[in-house]
Amino acid sequence: MNRTRLAPASRREQLLGIGAQLFAERPYDDVSIDEIASLAGVSRGLMYRYFATKRELFREVVRAGDEQILALTEPDPSLPLPQRVAAGVDAYLRLVEANAPLVRAATAGAASADEEVRAIIADGVRRQEDRILGQLQGEGLSVTPRLRVTVRGWVLMTRALTLDWLETREVPRDELRRIVTETLLALAARAAAGEAGTG
Repeated sequence: MNRTRLAPASRREQLLGIGAQLFAERPYDDVSIDEIASLAGVSRGLMYRYFATKRELFREVVRAGDEQILALTEPDPSLPLPQRVAAGVDAYLRLVEANAPLVRAATAGAASADEEVRAIIADGVRRQEDRILGQLQGEGLSVTPRLRVTVRGWVLMTRALTLDWLETREVPRDELRRIVTETLLALAARAAAGEAGTG
């Protein structure tokens, strides 16, 4: 086995990348630590210095995926709100489409008994929720419990709908982007109107 010395941060990224690729290609139980170590050109012992278990590696792959989603969907403050939302949705759909097998693997992890994986995904949802609420607040909407629940529901719906779209492809990606974008804007306006009506 050819072994190349890498800085710890670079080695960790390499192992995460190999893990992500294998988890995307095969069911979790069919991926082994030995295989990941072999592909990375490191010993099993060195592998365990970075990730104590395969489950820990999978958790970090899921976490890295959520961080990538957050980074790529960062809103552009120079755009009007509808275009800002559409651009974020488009970036999300393209990322998910390009990494469909890994997204499915992470979703399976979310439905599993692994509480840490579920917590990582829930944290990603919460951070998206907070960011969207911040954008809406910047447009003059008050962040009320009604609006917060509305936005959280939209984030969860968008994730579920995107997974369904990966399987069915019932509409083109641009059409799905339009549907999802218009849904958020309509729901937010309705939630704001509802609060005004009860004031």
